[in-house]
Amino acid sequence: LREVEASQRRLLAEHEERIHLLEMERRRLHNDIQELKGNIRVFCRVRPLLPEERERQRGLPHLHFPPQDHHSLVLTRQDDVGRERRAELRYDFSFDRVFPPAASQ
Repeated sequence: LREVEASQRRLLAEHEERIHLLEMERRRLHNDIQELKGNIRVFCRVRPLLPEERERQRGLPHLHFPPQDHHSLVLTRQDDVGRERRAELRYDFSFDRVFPPAASQ
């Protein structure tokens, strides 16, 4: 009887672990469904420079598109306070998808 009881306890522990793993998977899938149903997707498209902007600005040195990451955009600028030049300010933005100026429609 003791062997049967020990066997049943092991089996019960295995089933409880499996139930826990399946419950975690169910929660993840439920969250994915809720996200697909109701979340707002935010896309960012940086338009190409116009000819007069291209001459004036010499490109877009303040915008950085991290390679292999199509979800981020980094905006940088020099922090000027009076005559003193401080470090570069950096702003990181995350979107569902970022399209650089060279991206087609």
